[in-house]
Amino acid sequence: MAFKTGTAGALWACCWASLVAALAGCSDLGFGRPKLDPNAYPANYKIDLLAYVRIHPVDMLDAREAYVSTPALKQFGADSRYFVCLRADGQDWRKEKFVTFFAGQINQFVDATSEQCAAAAYQSFPELLPELGKPREKK
Repeated sequence: MAFKTGTAGALWACCWASLVAALAGCSDLGFGRPKLDPNAYPANYKIDLLAYVRIHPVDMLDAREAYVSTPALKQFGADSRYFVCLRADGQDWRKEKFVTFFAGQINQFVDATSEQCAAAAYQSFPELLPELGKPREKK
């Protein structure tokens, strides 16, 4: 009888250990996962912008000049996030985008309001021009 009780106890302990491990892997407790810093500096922001524009058609095609601001922190309610402003100038037009980052990655890429990028210190971003000069096929 002791053999059955010992085996049952070991089996029961294995089941509990498996259940705890499965729940820990699926939970938001973060066991075994590194915690993301939502305000990690977007060190590769120019490369990320190039990749984003390459994948997502934007309304800045046929730009003659492109500019980007350096990442800066901005308050959004109770949180702060890094953002950049992206500007493209065409023959008869100018468009600005407001790009926010979460954990160093692009989180939003939206049209900028006049207030969001009014004080942006733009730098030339000629690497973007080849992407903005490509005609896109509508999908």
